[in-house]
Amino acid sequence: MPPQMREDMETMSRYLFTLALFCSCLACLIPESRAQGIYKKISPACIEILVGGRLDGSGVIVCPTGLVLTACHVIRKPSKRFEAFSPKVGRKPLQLIATNRGSDMALLKLPAGKAPYPALALAKQIPPEGKPVFLLGSPIFRHHLLIRGSIARKTQTYSWYNGGFTNTIPISAIGAPGSSGGPWVNQKGEIIGLQVATVTTSKGHQGVSSAVPLPSIRRFISEKKDVSVSSIQAAVEELWAQPSQLIRKMPSDAKGLLLRQVAKDGVAEKAGLKNEDLILKANGKSYTRIEPFIRMMRSMKPGATLKLEVSSVTGENRRGLSLKTASLD
Repeated sequence: MPPQMREDMETMSRYLFTLALFCSCLACLIPESRAQGIYKKISPACIEILVGGRLDGSGVIVCPTGLVLTACHVIRKPSKRFEAFSPKVGRKPLQLIATNRGSDMALLKLPAGKAPYPALALAKQIPPEGKPVFLLGSPIFRHHLLIRGSIARKTQTYSWYNGGFTNTIPISAIGAPGSSGGPWVNQKGEIIGLQVATVTTSKGHQGVSSAVPLPSIRRFISEKKDVSVSSIQAAVEELWAQPSQLIRKMPSDAKGLLLRQVAKDGVAEKAGLKNEDLILKANGKSYTRIEPFIRMMRSMKPGATLKLEVSSVTGENRRGLSLKTASLD
């Protein structure tokens, strides 16, 4: 190869490398710039929730009249003295308007002000899987932090915590305690979810957070009333999620759901159910996934009769029983 041609090719290679490096850096800078813009846009409407004077969670103003959305578990404390606190709003009392434990949400109201409160709008839809989203909250007493995540799946599941199931979508991010009740927003700063829980094991956080999805938020804000859903006061788990030694105890053809977290003196215990019993059928139908079972439960009003076919984990003591569902409120 002639020396001049070799020199030209080396120059071109250096140019292409520099261009690729510049484009790569630019791709990194654009999201950072956008994130800063999102923080400035949503921060005035994001507040901290004080319960009995203690910072117990986060919240967001969803209406210029001062309507505040937070997680229900944030305010389910002995003290009923609720306050909002933020640099923009200051420290103001909050009045409880409505709760929905089945979706772990609570609505509160700020005092009427001379000027409209800063508020965030709801998005039209949840972004596709992989799209970036942002949470603003106060995890572990660190005020007003912006946390970056991405949609892990748009379709909802049900997360068990605090004695009940909550309908949620998974988001790839770490939402530490204190961020509960904070809004997840899209790149326009519009609400797409509400932070309520995280996926953890004995080894710590597993990098997945749980958020109440947009449709549930929209309906709750629109109706502004208490919501009660049916509960058997026990959790259910899928069979393939159990430890290997427990699976070996089950019949080879076992189909159903495993009972866990059976509440003392709850309706399930009073009906004779205990931890690690199998629910083989509910109202005549077999369920192997949590989602359709909970959807069926929530199609029933609290106090309705649920007919179950159950057995021990080994398949013994197969029997039918009925119980009246409790209210998760």
